[in-house]
Amino acid sequence: MRKGTVVGFIITVAVGVIAIGGVLVTHAYAGRPVVESASPAPGTTVNGSAPIRIILRSPDAVETIAITIDGVDATAQATRTASGYVLAIPKLDDGPHVTSVRVTSSDLIDGADSYQWSFTTDATAPALSAPTPAGWKESAVINGVSEPGATITASWRDGEVVTTTDAKGAFSLTPVLSDGATPITLIAVDTADNETRAAQVLRVDSGRPAVKVAGLDGWVRDTDRPKVYAFVDSASPTTLVAKINGQDAKVTPLSIGYTIETGSLPQGTSELALYVTNSLGRTSTRTQEIKIDSTNELTNSLTLAPGARGQDVARLTRRLKVAGVWEGKPSWTYNAKVVAAVKTFQKQSGLPEDGIARPALLVRTAGKIVVIQSKFVLNLYLDGMLAEQYPIAVGQSAYPTPTGDFVVTEKIENPSWTPPNSPWAAGLEPVPPGSNNPLGTRWIGTSAPLVGIHGTPSGWSIGTAASHGCIRMHISDVEDLFTRVTVGMPIEIKP
Repeated sequence: MRKGTVVGFIITVAVGVIAIGGVLVTHAYAGRPVVESASPAPGTTVNGSAPIRIILRSPDAVETIAITIDGVDATAQATRTASGYVLAIPKLDDGPHVTSVRVTSSDLIDGADSYQWSFTTDATAPALSAPTPAGWKESAVINGVSEPGATITASWRDGEVVTTTDAKGAFSLTPVLSDGATPITLIAVDTADNETRAAQVLRVDSGRPAVKVAGLDGWVRDTDRPKVYAFVDSASPTTLVAKINGQDAKVTPLSIGYTIETGSLPQGTSELALYVTNSLGRTSTRTQEIKIDSTNELTNSLTLAPGARGQDVARLTRRLKVAGVWEGKPSWTYNAKVVAAVKTFQKQSGLPEDGIARPALLVRTAGKIVVIQSKFVLNLYLDGMLAEQYPIAVGQSAYPTPTGDFVVTEKIENPSWTPPNSPWAAGLEPVPPGSNNPLGTRWIGTSAPLVGIHGTPSGWSIGTAASHGCIRMHISDVEDLFTRVTVGMPIEIKP
């Protein structure tokens, strides 16, 4: 063999050996265990609830591992996983901590790798101070102090609002709340996810109070000391001042409003003025007339002559209009037109035609409804006489029709039925006007609570105690009665 050939062969072999060695070295380094990542991440702050995780490349090649926390061996607490090791963070003081990891393999070439990092533990819940605003406010604002950089959440049933404290730990939240008292939960979460909670009740009243008057539907005929009720709609507590004809009236609070003692009022019209003020000082005013005609209960002893003035005269002309002898609006004075109408009625009724309205005339002109439950009849008296008798149904024993004296308060054609707040109506839905409406085609409201006179599609129930307190009639009968009664007509309900 030639020398040059031998030399070339030797060089070739050497290069091949070197290449193989390089491949082996590369393979050895590629297969040795190396720390790829660790958590908690370097430089972070944690509360210690999450474990330490060490993610290795080639975890199966690990021969030995050593883990220390602040120089203290924690290897024995580590558990091997598919990707590395995991161990619970031991109980540490709040502050920075250093963790070191060293892993080795059995490779001939140096198979050791070391990794060191630091994190901070903070297991202390953040302070949270947010005094509840005193009293009622127009809008809700929460001001407080917590840990700098903490996330503050105000949560309530319908929503939440979130902010972050400033460098001094101060924060301010403006939750948009409905009027009323709203329970709020405040939550402070620091950068280590430690949490502190606090509860508040915020009271918001952004509007003005509203007031409605009850007990004054039409003319008050049974007393000159009517019971007047004021029902207030307000998110915050209120105070009420009542004046009648410019004079203070006694006011007594109720759970949902007030009663107003009118004292003895004159026959005719008085003015009631109400001033209701909420907790923020906003005041609403309501005025209403109080119309007194208490002599209506004394018609048998009353005599009206020309020159009389007041509600008793107006009431007389209303009755004369029902009798068909008066046209136009009621008169408040007993003038020549009233005298002429009275004489006409006297002539029609066979009474002396002197133009003076005596008890006999007043009795005959007074329209009245008399219900006799035991006979299941409704008698309509007009002009002091029985104008019509209708068969009816009354309340069953569990829901009896009340007895006593009442008045007609309203008349509604084709009414809708709304379930009352009563156990028997629980779960029922409103019924619009129509053939299946339990009120039929006409509703005649009375001053007896939740009791009216109405038609019924259940004609079979007439003549029985079948209702829930109302007075039922055949639809054709109630439609006839509807045209013949007026608001304010007295009603007597007998057993």
